[in-house]
Amino acid sequence: MTVKPIKFIYMLALLLISVSALHAEDYQYQYFNGGKDKYVPFSDYIPRVRLHYKTVPHYLEDYYELYGMKQYYNENSLRKNIARMKTALSCKFRHPSMALVRIESEQEYLKYRNLMFMHINLLIMRNYMKIASKYDMRKIRFYHADFADDIRDSLHTAEKYYGQALPYWQEAVKYARVASGIRITTDLSAIESERFSIIHGDLDYNRIIRGHMTRVRENRNKLSEASHARN
Repeated sequence: MTVKPIKFIYMLALLLISVSALHAEDYQYQYFNGGKDKYVPFSDYIPRVRLHYKTVPHYLEDYYELYGMKQYYNENSLRKNIARMKTALSCKFRHPSMALVRIESEQEYLKYRNLMFMHINLLIMRNYMKIASKYDMRKIRFYHADFADDIRDSLHTAEKYYGQALPYWQEAVKYARVASGIRITTDLSAIESERFSIIHGDLDYNRIIRGHMTRVRENRNKLSEASHARN
């Protein structure tokens, strides 16, 4: 005779739990879809705060993780990357416990920050160079004189973007030197390799960029000479 009351209580408990779960789910649905009543429990506001910090970038690492390069990219993609990385340089770093790699000491965290600054400056520089290459004409041929004005404007634009890339290389070198003074190896292995190549002169974008700018000026002169010869 005691089995039925126990079974009834058990079923009632399951019913209350399921109703409570549905009610909680409904609150969440209403909150994120703007259909809540005027008065809601304070705890109902917690999910949106968490969502905000998961979806809206705040820290340098957040913007860095937005960097993307498609196989077939256009100038707009490059400009978006540049804008995001410039914003990253103006942001604070995450707490060391939430860094991109494991951090175990203050010195390691210091090197981590300098390596990230170095790497982000390199990314901005490379994206400017990619934009410049879209306007650059590597070789001037005799028939280009027919389009001299357009090509000259394009070369001028290429030189401008090569020039904008140069300061970011210089910043990258500065941070690479600071990072190299900290005798700790971080888990940023690929970025550590970049630093090593910069310090030992294996990676020298100063020479590369200035070489591109010199060639652009020479091609502009060749174009002017070919245009005058036609006239």
